[in-house]
Amino acid sequence: MSTVRVAACQMTPQIGEVDRNLDAIDGWVGRAAEAGAALAVLPEAAVTGYAFASIDEALPVARRATGVAGDRLAGMASRHQIALIAGSLEAESDDVYNAALVVTPDGQRFRYRKMHLPFLGVDRFATPGGEAPAVYDVAGLRIGVLICYDLRFPEAARICALEGADLIALPTNWPVSVEFHPGLFAPARAAENHCYLLAADRVGTEGGTTFIGRSLLVDYDGQVLASAGADEELLVGDVDPEAARETHVRRRPGEHEWDTMADRRPGLYERLLQPATDRLHPPSATIYSGDAD
Repeated sequence: MSTVRVAACQMTPQIGEVDRNLDAIDGWVGRAAEAGAALAVLPEAAVTGYAFASIDEALPVARRATGVAGDRLAGMASRHQIALIAGSLEAESDDVYNAALVVTPDGQRFRYRKMHLPFLGVDRFATPGGEAPAVYDVAGLRIGVLICYDLRFPEAARICALEGADLIALPTNWPVSVEFHPGLFAPARAAENHCYLLAADRVGTEGGTTFIGRSLLVDYDGQVLASAGADEELLVGDVDPEAARETHVRRRPGEHEWDTMADRRPGLYERLLQPATDRLHPPSATIYSGDAD
């Protein structure tokens, strides 16, 4: 199989401006298509903005996005003949979800809802997604989707890898002070799961939070193939899905080999399904810590 060109659209969404943001996304998606990309990834909450001060402020914006974003994004995918993944907020009754919408040129639609929520921006008031990440066949790739803070949890990326992901797409909003996310976590998750990782961050300041940019494409060895700066930018790179699927690595055949999928010991991992113990104030749990039960 030949390589597949992918793009991260490092843009500046405007909080609450759903229609304006969708117009901007259309422009970025068009630029990615002109660059030869088969897939464009937009930032977390690209449709809606992120740094809302309350659920009451976020809910009407999420409702507007829920009503129009899917059709608008599908139209872009069809018109530009490119698959795209864009972050948005979704409303369901009085709940708000931080979601990534996946649309393809042939009309397929998928959705992932962020399952790990930090105490920041709209995530302070959002409801975590209730389903594990899935892998979608999109643009000649098997793509797993995570959102921002999910990257801190190796379990989330490992699920994508076990489901056969060639690439993990990460719409994100990295604020100042988490430079270790692109510097450490992105390469680590790619290398430990032998897959590519494409992170699309935003830039600008919103609600007192400044975002760092630094979108990047990392290969299955944890090597950065392309990286962006701190301004708006279209980042483009090529991925080789067949290489990602060769999880049995033979550095020196018969002497130095490994396979981070086949060499796992799942029978010894039962402790991973139990809540953590807080090192200072045990026990450590949220109302979602019992999900496995």
